[in-house]
Amino acid sequence: MFGKAATITCCLLALVAPAFGDVLYFGGDRRLDGHVVRRGRDATNLKLLTGSTLTVENQDIRGTKAEPFVAYVVKRGDYFLEERKEPGRALEIYQEALRLKPGDPDIQARIDLVLLSERITRCQEGIDSARQLARDGDLGESVRVYEELLPTAPKEELKRTITRELAETYAQLAFKYYDHSYFVGAEEMLRKAEQFNPNSPTLHFVLGRIHHVNRDWEAADRSYAAAEALDPNIPKLSIYRAEVRRQLQYESRPIGSQ
Repeated sequence: MFGKAATITCCLLALVAPAFGDVLYFGGDRRLDGHVVRRGRDATNLKLLTGSTLTVENQDIRGTKAEPFVAYVVKRGDYFLEERKEPGRALEIYQEALRLKPGDPDIQARIDLVLLSERITRCQEGIDSARQLARDGDLGESVRVYEELLPTAPKEELKRTITRELAETYAQLAFKYYDHSYFVGAEEMLRKAEQFNPNSPTLHFVLGRIHHVNRDWEAADRSYAAAEALDPNIPKLSIYRAEVRRQLQYESRPIGSQ
């Protein structure tokens, strides 16, 4: 989970102001970021972003950029998030930085982005779980997972995904009930599917199947046509619609020609 969260948050961090800390410059483009713990006559002790301490000979240092200690803490959080892909550890470090500098908007933005990315990741994992449950035939449990996810979805895009797939799952459950002669339950599931997404292709396909089984050819053809307009790739849809249209043509023939 944290790997996905780190990837999402790293993209979002580009919108947050960069942090600075002590930087030691060497020859060429070489540099070390960290926090100067002690500077002696001959050597400098630098605490690295990893947390370990490195001793550097002063004669090798070409320049130094000094920043407050809190900036070093923020950079450590960025390091654990972006390089180590450990958002949980990064969050702890950002919270430490906020204690050092309460109310800082850039630090708070980093904390908010990590928390958001973790919520997004949990929601995506929940959707994956619901999809797998549906594939395994456990439609009722799939519906339960979707319904629990919906009010907690952190982004509108995820809410739309959950709503759409919840309607599809309700429609599948409706046909399962109908196939087992549980007609009241089938009608209830169809109403729920329509409530979440009246343009669900599965909803119209299932309605077509029910009308088809009941030999209501015109209603079946209308439902199949609506499903086909929304998703022409539904398995067996073209076969079922062809059967219905043959029945309509047969029944429309004059009696003497039969």
